[in-house]
Amino acid sequence: MDCTIDLPKENSAEEAEFLKFKSKHIPRFPSNLRRIGKERDYIVPRTVAIGPYYHGVPELQPMEKVKRLIANNFFEGLAQSRDETYEKIKLISRDVRSCYTDKDALEGITDDKFAEIMFIDGCFLVQFIETLLERSGGASLRSIINPHANGVWRDMMLLENQIPWAVMEILVQLKSVTMEQMLLEDVAAGLHGTPSNIATEPLVVDSGTDYKPGHLLCLIRFYEAASKRFTSPSFSSKVVMPVYTSAAELAEIGIKLQANNQKMQISAMNLVKGPLFAKLFLPPLSLDATIYCWLVNMAAFEMCTETYLDHDCSVNSYLSLLSQLMNREEDVRELRSKNILHGPSSDRHTLEFFNDLAPDLMEGQAYWRLIEVLAEYRQKRWAWIIIYRFLYNNTKTIVAVLSIIGVLLGIFKALYSLKQ
Repeated sequence: MDCTIDLPKENSAEEAEFLKFKSKHIPRFPSNLRRIGKERDYIVPRTVAIGPYYHGVPELQPMEKVKRLIANNFFEGLAQSRDETYEKIKLISRDVRSCYTDKDALEGITDDKFAEIMFIDGCFLVQFIETLLERSGGASLRSIINPHANGVWRDMMLLENQIPWAVMEILVQLKSVTMEQMLLEDVAAGLHGTPSNIATEPLVVDSGTDYKPGHLLCLIRFYEAASKRFTSPSFSSKVVMPVYTSAAELAEIGIKLQANNQKMQISAMNLVKGPLFAKLFLPPLSLDATIYCWLVNMAAFEMCTETYLDHDCSVNSYLSLLSQLMNREEDVRELRSKNILHGPSSDRHTLEFFNDLAPDLMEGQAYWRLIEVLAEYRQKRWAWIIIYRFLYNNTKTIVAVLSIIGVLLGIFKALYSLKQ
Protein backbone atom coordinates (compact mmCIF):
# COMPACT_ATOMS: atom_id res chain seq x y z
CA MET A 1 0.00 0.00 0.00
CA ASP A 2 1.36 3.42 -0.97
CA CYS A 3 0.27 6.87 0.14
CA THR A 4 1.82 8.70 -2.80
CA ILE A 5 0.25 10.21 -5.89
CA ASP A 6 0.42 7.85 -8.86
CA LEU A 7 2.33 9.53 -11.67
CA PRO A 8 2.32 9.09 -15.46
CA LYS A 9 4.86 6.57 -16.68
CA GLU A 10 6.52 8.99 -19.09
CA ASN A 11 7.73 11.13 -16.16
CA SER A 12 9.92 8.43 -14.65
CA ALA A 13 12.67 10.84 -13.56
CA GLU A 14 10.22 13.15 -11.82
CA GLU A 15 8.42 10.18 -10.36
CA ALA A 16 11.61 8.81 -8.84
CA GLU A 17 12.38 12.21 -7.33
CA PHE A 18 8.90 12.55 -5.93
CA LEU A 19 8.88 9.09 -4.39
CA LYS A 20 11.81 10.15 -2.22
CA PHE A 21 9.39 12.47 -0.51
CA LYS A 22 6.40 10.14 -0.36
CA SER A 23 6.29 10.31 3.44
CA LYS A 24 5.62 14.04 3.25
CA HIS A 25 2.06 13.78 2.03
CA ILE A 26 0.72 14.81 5.43
CA PRO A 27 3.43 17.14 6.74
CA ARG A 28 3.36 19.78 9.39
CA PHE A 29 2.45 23.32 8.38
CA PRO A 30 5.43 24.92 6.54
CA SER A 31 7.59 27.25 8.61
CA ASN A 32 7.39 30.22 6.23
CA LEU A 33 3.59 30.37 6.61
CA ARG A 34 3.48 29.43 10.28
CA ARG A 35 3.54 33.08 11.37
CA ILE A 36 0.30 34.00 9.64
CA GLY A 37 -1.05 30.53 10.36
CA LYS A 38 -0.70 31.03 14.11
CA GLU A 39 -1.82 34.65 14.14
CA ARG A 40 -4.90 33.97 12.02
CA ASP A 41 -5.65 30.56 13.48
CA TYR A 42 -5.29 28.64 10.20
CA ILE A 43 -3.39 25.61 11.53
CA VAL A 44 -5.17 24.02 14.50
CA PRO A 45 -8.66 22.47 14.25
CA ARG A 46 -11.36 24.13 16.32
CA THR A 47 -14.07 21.48 16.12
CA VAL A 48 -12.82 18.03 15.17
CA ALA A 49 -9.55 16.10 15.07
CA ILE A 50 -9.05 14.10 11.87
CA GLY A 51 -5.99 11.88 11.94
CA PRO A 52 -3.38 11.47 14.70
CA TYR A 53 -1.81 14.94 14.97
CA TYR A 54 -4.60 16.41 17.14
CA HIS A 55 -6.10 13.21 18.47
CA GLY A 56 -6.71 13.49 22.20
CA VAL A 57 -6.59 17.30 22.38
CA PRO A 58 -8.91 18.17 25.30
CA GLU A 59 -10.70 21.00 23.48
CA LEU A 60 -11.76 18.60 20.72
CA GLN A 61 -13.02 15.77 22.94
CA PRO A 62 -16.73 16.75 22.84
CA MET A 63 -16.72 15.92 19.12
CA GLU A 64 -15.35 12.40 19.65
CA LYS A 65 -18.76 11.06 20.72
CA VAL A 66 -20.38 12.71 17.71
CA LYS A 67 -17.75 11.19 15.42
CA ARG A 68 -18.51 7.70 16.70
CA LEU A 69 -22.27 8.20 16.29
CA ILE A 70 -21.80 9.30 12.69
CA ALA A 71 -19.25 6.54 12.02
CA ASN A 72 -21.71 3.92 13.31
CA ASN A 73 -24.34 5.26 10.91
CA PHE A 74 -21.90 4.74 8.04
CA PHE A 75 -22.65 0.99 7.92
CA GLU A 76 -26.44 1.21 7.76
CA GLY A 77 -27.60 -0.58 4.62
CA LEU A 78 -24.13 -1.83 3.65
CA ALA A 79 -23.43 -5.46 2.80
CA GLN A 80 -19.96 -5.34 4.35
CA SER A 81 -19.86 -5.35 8.13
CA ARG A 82 -18.10 -2.94 10.44
CA ASP A 83 -15.62 -5.62 11.54
CA GLU A 84 -14.74 -6.62 7.97
CA THR A 85 -14.08 -2.99 7.06
CA TYR A 86 -11.97 -2.43 10.15
CA GLU A 87 -9.80 -5.43 9.27
CA LYS A 88 -9.20 -4.02 5.77
CA ILE A 89 -8.07 -0.71 7.20
CA LYS A 90 -5.96 -2.43 9.84
CA LEU A 91 -4.11 -4.30 7.08
CA ILE A 92 -2.90 -1.03 5.54
CA SER A 93 -2.53 0.99 8.74
CA ARG A 94 1.21 0.42 9.13
CA ASP A 95 1.83 1.56 5.56
CA VAL A 96 -0.34 4.68 5.76
CA ARG A 97 1.25 5.56 9.08
CA SER A 98 4.39 6.40 7.11
CA CYS A 99 2.46 9.17 5.36
CA TYR A 100 2.77 11.32 8.49
CA THR A 101 6.07 13.15 8.65
CA ASP A 102 5.98 14.16 12.32
CA LYS A 103 6.93 10.85 13.90
CA ASP A 104 7.18 12.43 17.36
CA ALA A 105 3.47 13.25 17.24
CA LEU A 106 2.70 9.56 16.70
CA GLU A 107 4.80 8.33 19.61
CA GLY A 108 2.59 6.65 22.17
CA ILE A 109 -0.01 5.74 19.54
CA THR A 110 0.10 1.97 19.10
CA ASP A 111 -0.59 0.32 15.75
CA ASP A 112 -3.99 -0.84 17.00
CA LYS A 113 -4.87 2.65 18.21
CA PHE A 114 -3.69 4.16 14.95
CA ALA A 115 -5.87 1.73 12.97
CA GLU A 116 -8.84 2.70 15.13
CA ILE A 117 -8.20 6.41 14.47
CA MET A 118 -8.06 5.78 10.73
CA PHE A 119 -11.24 3.71 10.85
CA ILE A 120 -13.36 6.06 12.99
CA ASP A 121 -12.14 9.27 11.36
CA GLY A 122 -12.46 7.86 7.85
CA CYS A 123 -16.02 6.61 8.38
CA PHE A 124 -16.96 9.91 9.99
CA LEU A 125 -15.50 12.02 7.19
CA VAL A 126 -17.09 10.08 4.32
CA GLN A 127 -20.47 9.95 6.06
CA PHE A 128 -20.28 13.64 6.96
CA ILE A 129 -19.57 14.69 3.37
CA GLU A 130 -22.26 12.42 1.97
CA THR A 131 -24.86 13.65 4.46
CA LEU A 132 -23.86 17.29 4.12
CA LEU A 133 -24.55 17.11 0.41
CA GLU A 134 -27.92 15.48 1.21
CA ARG A 135 -27.08 12.27 -0.58
CA SER A 136 -27.78 10.01 2.37
CA GLY A 137 -28.92 9.95 5.98
CA GLY A 138 -32.27 10.75 7.46
CA ALA A 139 -33.44 13.76 9.42
CA SER A 140 -32.04 12.37 12.67
CA LEU A 141 -28.52 12.06 11.24
CA ARG A 142 -28.66 15.51 9.72
CA SER A 143 -29.79 16.91 13.06
CA ILE A 144 -26.59 15.50 14.59
CA ILE A 145 -24.35 16.83 11.82
CA ASN A 146 -25.83 20.27 11.11
CA PRO A 147 -24.79 21.97 14.39
CA HIS A 148 -21.16 21.06 13.66
CA ALA A 149 -21.21 21.46 9.87
CA ASN A 150 -19.42 24.81 9.57
CA GLY A 151 -16.69 23.81 12.01
CA VAL A 152 -16.04 20.44 10.36
CA TRP A 153 -16.17 22.00 6.88
CA ARG A 154 -13.34 24.29 7.98
CA ASP A 155 -11.29 21.69 9.86
CA MET A 156 -11.36 18.99 7.18
CA MET A 157 -9.30 21.25 4.88
CA LEU A 158 -6.46 21.85 7.35
CA LEU A 159 -3.09 20.51 6.20
CA GLU A 160 -2.34 18.91 9.57
CA ASN A 161 -5.85 17.45 9.90
CA GLN A 162 -5.84 14.88 7.09
CA ILE A 163 -6.00 11.11 6.71
CA PRO A 164 -4.39 9.24 3.80
CA TRP A 165 -6.51 8.75 0.70
CA ALA A 166 -5.86 4.99 0.83
CA VAL A 167 -8.15 4.85 3.87
CA MET A 168 -10.79 7.07 2.27
CA GLU A 169 -10.72 4.98 -0.88
CA ILE A 170 -11.69 1.78 0.95
CA LEU A 171 -14.67 3.52 2.55
CA VAL A 172 -15.82 5.45 -0.52
CA GLN A 173 -15.91 2.23 -2.55
CA LEU A 174 -18.32 0.72 -0.02
CA LYS A 175 -20.70 3.61 -0.56
CA SER A 176 -20.62 3.24 -4.35
CA VAL A 177 -20.11 6.97 -4.72
CA THR A 178 -17.36 9.04 -6.29
CA MET A 179 -15.82 11.42 -3.80
CA GLU A 180 -14.66 13.73 -6.57
CA GLN A 181 -18.15 14.19 -7.95
CA MET A 182 -19.62 14.67 -4.48
CA LEU A 183 -17.25 17.51 -3.63
CA LEU A 184 -16.58 19.21 -6.95
CA GLU A 185 -19.54 21.56 -7.25
CA ASP A 186 -19.82 22.22 -3.52
CA VAL A 187 -16.19 23.24 -3.12
CA ALA A 188 -16.33 25.41 -6.26
CA ALA A 189 -19.45 27.13 -4.94
CA GLY A 190 -17.76 27.72 -1.60
CA LEU A 191 -14.53 29.11 -3.04
CA HIS A 192 -15.83 31.03 -6.02
CA GLY A 193 -19.56 31.47 -5.60
CA THR A 194 -22.00 30.59 -8.35
CA PRO A 195 -23.83 33.63 -9.78
CA SER A 196 -27.32 32.51 -10.74
CA ASN A 197 -27.43 34.67 -13.87
CA ILE A 198 -24.17 33.35 -15.34
CA ALA A 199 -23.72 30.01 -17.07
CA THR A 200 -20.48 28.36 -15.98
CA GLU A 201 -18.61 25.51 -17.60
CA PRO A 202 -19.00 22.12 -15.90
CA LEU A 203 -16.01 21.37 -13.71
CA VAL A 204 -14.37 18.46 -15.50
CA VAL A 205 -11.05 17.18 -14.21
CA ASP A 206 -8.91 15.20 -16.61
CA SER A 207 -7.12 13.30 -13.89
CA GLY A 208 -6.80 10.02 -15.72
CA THR A 209 -7.30 6.61 -14.19
CA ASP A 210 -3.85 6.63 -12.58
CA TYR A 211 -4.32 9.65 -10.33
CA LYS A 212 -4.71 9.19 -6.60
CA PRO A 213 -4.43 12.15 -4.24
CA GLY A 214 -2.54 11.97 -0.98
CA HIS A 215 -5.57 13.14 1.00
CA LEU A 216 -8.66 15.33 0.79
CA LEU A 217 -6.85 18.68 0.74
CA CYS A 218 -4.61 17.36 -2.02
CA LEU A 219 -7.70 16.37 -4.02
CA ILE A 220 -9.33 19.79 -3.72
CA ARG A 221 -6.13 21.60 -4.64
CA PHE A 222 -5.77 19.28 -7.65
CA TYR A 223 -9.17 20.39 -8.94
CA GLU A 224 -8.39 24.04 -8.38
CA ALA A 225 -5.13 23.66 -10.32
CA ALA A 226 -7.15 22.25 -13.25
CA SER A 227 -5.49 18.84 -12.87
CA LYS A 228 -2.04 20.21 -13.69
CA ARG A 229 0.77 18.19 -12.21
CA PHE A 230 3.70 18.96 -14.52
CA THR A 231 4.73 22.24 -16.05
CA SER A 232 8.00 22.96 -17.80
CA PRO A 233 9.50 26.42 -17.36
CA SER A 234 8.11 28.65 -20.10
CA PHE A 235 9.06 32.20 -19.16
CA SER A 236 12.28 33.91 -20.12
CA SER A 237 14.46 35.25 -17.33
CA LYS A 238 15.82 37.84 -19.80
CA VAL A 239 12.50 39.64 -20.06
CA VAL A 240 12.32 42.72 -17.84
CA MET A 241 9.09 42.28 -15.95
CA PRO A 242 7.45 45.44 -14.61
CA VAL A 243 5.59 45.22 -11.33
CA TYR A 244 1.91 46.10 -11.56
CA THR A 245 0.76 47.39 -8.22
CA SER A 246 -2.98 47.92 -8.65
CA ALA A 247 -5.99 47.52 -10.88
CA ALA A 248 -5.77 51.27 -11.53
CA GLU A 249 -2.26 50.93 -12.99
CA LEU A 250 -3.40 48.15 -15.31
CA ALA A 251 -6.35 50.31 -16.38
CA GLU A 252 -3.91 53.11 -17.31
CA ILE A 253 -2.27 50.90 -19.93
CA GLY A 254 -5.54 49.60 -21.35
CA ILE A 255 -5.92 46.34 -19.41
CA LYS A 256 -9.31 45.81 -17.82
CA LEU A 257 -9.97 43.29 -15.07
CA GLN A 258 -12.83 40.85 -15.48
CA ALA A 259 -14.07 37.91 -13.45
CA ASN A 260 -13.67 34.56 -15.21
CA ASN A 261 -17.13 33.29 -14.36
CA GLN A 262 -17.02 30.65 -17.08
CA LYS A 263 -14.34 28.53 -15.42
CA MET A 264 -14.44 28.28 -11.64
CA GLN A 265 -10.86 27.22 -10.92
CA ILE A 266 -8.00 29.13 -9.34
CA SER A 267 -5.75 28.29 -12.28
CA ALA A 268 -8.12 30.09 -14.73
CA MET A 269 -5.99 33.24 -15.10
CA ASN A 270 -5.33 34.58 -18.58
CA LEU A 271 -4.85 37.76 -20.59
CA VAL A 272 -6.98 38.17 -23.73
CA LYS A 273 -5.61 40.79 -26.12
CA GLY A 274 -7.83 42.84 -28.41
CA PRO A 275 -6.88 45.23 -31.24
CA LEU A 276 -6.53 48.16 -28.82
CA PHE A 277 -7.20 46.89 -25.31
CA ALA A 278 -6.81 43.71 -23.28
CA LYS A 279 -8.75 41.93 -20.56
CA LEU A 280 -7.17 40.15 -17.61
CA PHE A 281 -9.51 37.35 -16.58
CA LEU A 282 -9.26 36.20 -12.97
CA PRO A 283 -11.34 33.55 -11.20
CA PRO A 284 -13.65 35.03 -8.55
CA LEU A 285 -13.27 34.36 -4.84
CA SER A 286 -16.04 34.32 -2.25
CA LEU A 287 -14.23 35.34 0.92
CA ASP A 288 -15.12 34.48 4.50
CA ALA A 289 -13.27 33.02 7.50
CA THR A 290 -13.54 29.44 6.21
CA ILE A 291 -12.33 30.28 2.70
CA TYR A 292 -9.33 32.18 4.08
CA CYS A 293 -8.45 29.00 5.96
CA TRP A 294 -8.84 26.85 2.83
CA LEU A 295 -6.68 29.16 0.72
CA VAL A 296 -3.84 29.31 3.24
CA ASN A 297 -3.81 25.54 3.67
CA MET A 298 -3.85 24.87 -0.09
CA ALA A 299 -0.95 27.30 -0.46
CA ALA A 300 0.85 25.55 2.41
CA PHE A 301 0.29 22.17 0.78
CA GLU A 302 1.82 23.40 -2.49
CA MET A 303 4.88 24.61 -0.64
CA CYS A 304 5.72 21.33 1.04
CA THR A 305 4.67 18.69 -1.49
CA GLU A 306 3.41 19.49 -4.97
CA THR A 307 6.20 21.88 -5.85
CA TYR A 308 8.62 19.06 -6.53
CA LEU A 309 6.67 18.41 -9.71
CA ASP A 310 4.11 21.15 -10.18
CA HIS A 311 6.07 24.37 -10.45
CA ASP A 312 2.90 26.20 -11.48
CA CYS A 313 1.95 26.56 -7.79
CA SER A 314 -1.46 27.73 -8.98
CA VAL A 315 -2.81 28.72 -5.56
CA ASN A 316 0.35 30.59 -4.52
CA SER A 317 0.50 32.25 -7.95
CA TYR A 318 -3.10 33.44 -7.83
CA LEU A 319 -2.84 34.75 -4.27
CA SER A 320 0.42 36.53 -5.16
CA LEU A 321 -1.21 38.26 -8.11
CA LEU A 322 -4.24 39.34 -6.08
CA SER A 323 -1.94 40.64 -3.36
CA GLN A 324 -0.16 42.86 -5.88
CA LEU A 325 -3.47 44.30 -7.04
CA MET A 326 -4.49 45.40 -3.53
CA ASN A 327 -2.67 48.26 -1.83
CA ARG A 328 -5.63 50.19 -0.45
CA GLU A 329 -9.22 49.49 0.49
CA GLU A 330 -10.19 51.30 -2.71
CA ASP A 331 -8.42 48.54 -4.66
CA VAL A 332 -10.49 45.93 -2.84
CA ARG A 333 -13.66 47.80 -3.74
CA GLU A 334 -12.52 47.96 -7.36
CA LEU A 335 -12.06 44.17 -7.42
CA ARG A 336 -15.49 43.78 -5.83
CA SER A 337 -17.02 45.99 -8.52
CA LYS A 338 -15.58 43.59 -11.11
CA ASN A 339 -17.05 40.60 -9.16
CA ILE A 340 -13.56 39.17 -8.73
CA LEU A 341 -13.95 39.41 -4.96
CA HIS A 342 -17.21 38.99 -3.10
CA GLY A 343 -18.52 37.46 0.09
CA PRO A 344 -19.05 38.74 3.64
CA SER A 345 -15.42 39.60 4.42
CA SER A 346 -14.99 43.37 4.87
CA ASP A 347 -12.72 45.42 2.60
CA ARG A 348 -10.37 46.10 5.50
CA HIS A 349 -10.16 42.45 6.56
CA THR A 350 -9.59 41.37 2.95
CA LEU A 351 -6.77 43.88 2.50
CA GLU A 352 -5.13 42.84 5.78
CA PHE A 353 -5.34 39.16 4.85
CA PHE A 354 -3.59 39.57 1.50
CA ASN A 355 -1.01 42.06 2.82
CA ASP A 356 -0.10 39.69 5.66
CA LEU A 357 0.06 36.67 3.38
CA ALA A 358 1.95 38.16 0.42
CA PRO A 359 5.52 38.21 1.83
CA ASP A 360 5.45 34.48 2.58
CA LEU A 361 3.92 33.22 -0.66
CA MET A 362 5.90 31.30 -3.25
CA GLU A 363 5.37 32.73 -6.73
CA GLY A 364 5.12 29.84 -9.17
CA GLN A 365 5.46 29.60 -12.92
CA ALA A 366 1.77 30.36 -13.40
CA TYR A 367 2.43 33.76 -11.83
CA TRP A 368 5.58 34.49 -13.81
CA ARG A 369 4.05 33.39 -17.12
CA LEU A 370 1.24 35.88 -16.62
CA ILE A 371 3.68 38.62 -15.61
CA GLU A 372 5.69 37.92 -18.77
CA VAL A 373 2.57 38.22 -20.93
CA LEU A 374 1.81 41.56 -19.28
CA ALA A 375 5.40 42.70 -19.88
CA GLU A 376 5.24 41.74 -23.56
CA TYR A 377 1.95 43.60 -23.92
CA ARG A 378 3.59 46.71 -22.49
CA GLN A 379 6.69 46.42 -24.67
CA LYS A 380 4.86 45.81 -27.95
CA ARG A 381 2.23 48.49 -27.43
CA TRP A 382 4.38 51.17 -25.82
CA ALA A 383 3.39 53.91 -28.30
CA TRP A 384 -0.33 53.22 -27.93
CA ILE A 385 0.04 53.01 -24.15
CA ILE A 386 1.60 56.51 -24.02
CA ILE A 387 -1.35 57.93 -25.95
CA TYR A 388 -3.94 55.97 -24.01
CA ARG A 389 -2.43 56.78 -20.61
CA PHE A 390 -2.54 60.49 -21.45
CA LEU A 391 -6.17 60.23 -22.53
CA TYR A 392 -7.07 58.05 -19.52
CA ASN A 393 -5.46 60.32 -16.92
CA ASN A 394 -6.75 63.53 -18.50
CA THR A 395 -10.24 62.49 -19.49
CA LYS A 396 -11.99 65.18 -17.44
CA THR A 397 -9.67 67.89 -18.71
CA ILE A 398 -10.06 66.78 -22.31
CA VAL A 399 -13.86 66.65 -21.98
CA ALA A 400 -13.86 70.12 -20.41
CA VAL A 401 -11.64 71.54 -23.18
CA LEU A 402 -13.77 69.93 -25.88
CA SER A 403 -16.88 71.34 -24.22
CA ILE A 404 -15.35 74.82 -24.20
CA ILE A 405 -14.30 74.43 -27.83
CA GLY A 406 -17.83 73.31 -28.66
CA VAL A 407 -19.28 76.37 -26.94
CA LEU A 408 -16.82 78.68 -28.67
CA LEU A 409 -17.57 77.13 -32.04
CA GLY A 410 -21.26 77.65 -31.36
CA ILE A 411 -20.66 81.31 -30.51
CA PHE A 412 -18.49 81.86 -33.58
CA LYS A 413 -21.09 80.15 -35.74
CA ALA A 414 -23.82 82.38 -34.31
CA LEU A 415 -21.73 85.51 -34.82
CA TYR A 416 -20.92 84.44 -38.34
CA SER A 417 -24.62 83.93 -39.06
CA LEU A 418 -25.45 87.43 -37.72
CA LYS A 419 -22.70 88.94 -39.82
CA GLN A 420 -24.11 87.27 -42.94
